[in-house]
Amino acid sequence: MKTTIYSILCVLVFGNAFATPTGLNNIPTADTVPHHTVAVQHFSSFGGANQFASPELGKPSQWMGFKTGWDLEQVHLEWGMDSPLGTGLTGPLLFQTKARVEPWDDGMFALGVAGIALTDQHRSGDPFSYAILCHDFQLARLHVGYGYQTSGSSFLFGIDRTLKLFERNFNLNADLVQSRDQRGLITAFGAKYELSNRIVLETWANFPDQDRVSVITKINFVFTF
Repeated sequence: MKTTIYSILCVLVFGNAFATPTGLNNIPTADTVPHHTVAVQHFSSFGGANQFASPELGKPSQWMGFKTGWDLEQVHLEWGMDSPLGTGLTGPLLFQTKARVEPWDDGMFALGVAGIALTDQHRSGDPFSYAILCHDFQLARLHVGYGYQTSGSSFLFGIDRTLKLFERNFNLNADLVQSRDQRGLITAFGAKYELSNRIVLETWANFPDQDRVSVITKINFVFTF
């Protein structure tokens, strides 16, 4: 079954795999990793129709990846790679990149592509190309865009707001994507917490109109150079 992209982790639940760009839960956003910064990521998925998990119900999938950012005057770049890990089915190794501009105050626009297979191309599915717009209305940020993939295109919608919890950033967010070749919908609700300057925790739950609910957990280790 082919599906739309969200970010790589929701796709773990439904079928295809994509290198994960900076985003909310299941959508890429116009955000990019800061200049001279690397985020090393480990993430797991629980539940859902997970093709990379063990046949044992509830056993999680494990993924590892990284992404980094680079500023070139008015253009902000991001690129990264990731892959499923474990004793069972591993790979493919997937690449993603995006370019962001800030055409007006409190606004960002990005073009990107995710899911470029560097190995095992026969299992990876087609790449996912997208355009995404973000505007900060102060009360919350709104995200809207469109992604193209063979038999898996999707409108992309999201909202998020960052608050302070114990004097550290705490982000609440939700997003909506299409699935099953634009015949279905998946809603997700999540949170991110900046545990320290070097560690960011993420979790979210996916609620598809069909199939089981899934939960994603993710840890980011952040380094600057």
